[in-house]
Amino acid sequence: MNERHIKAYEYEDLAASKMADLGLDPEHFRAMFGIFRISARMYNDLESMIHRPAGWTLAGFRIMFMLWVLGPSESSEIARLSGLTRAAISSSVNTLERDGLVERRRESEDRRLVTLHLTDDGERRLEAAYRIQNEREELLLGSLRPDELATLTELMRRVSSTRLGDATS
Repeated sequence: MNERHIKAYEYEDLAASKMADLGLDPEHFRAMFGIFRISARMYNDLESMIHRPAGWTLAGFRIMFMLWVLGPSESSEIARLSGLTRAAISSSVNTLERDGLVERRRESEDRRLVTLHLTDDGERRLEAAYRIQNEREELLLGSLRPDELATLTELMRRVSSTRLGDATS
């Protein structure tokens, strides 16, 4: 087995070369590889440094943050905006509710609809955790100038708004 530790950019170059050998576009691979790497790095950092110590998962934090921003909301709206599945939301809300951070309330004529509310304790703990997270975000993205950060944000919005259909051919 090869004991050499390959650098990520070396792996990216090797993979891109293989893509080109197949007549495929290596630049799309390079972009996706970068997105996956930074996403995993950020996710793992925030989860281990902030959210697990606070007593919730990153998914739980995302739910609480959305409730903090939007106010009471139905879980379907949280799912739509966050990109989390309904199952992930249900599982996270069970834990958040057990820990007194979120409440479920039936406030509609349709008894199947549940509105999620952030509790006072949830709001207090969320704000404290987000102060730490915001410092981590600044650390990770601090090498970018303000105009570069704005460009990155706009590019991610454009990619996120791309509708994906059945891409199999």
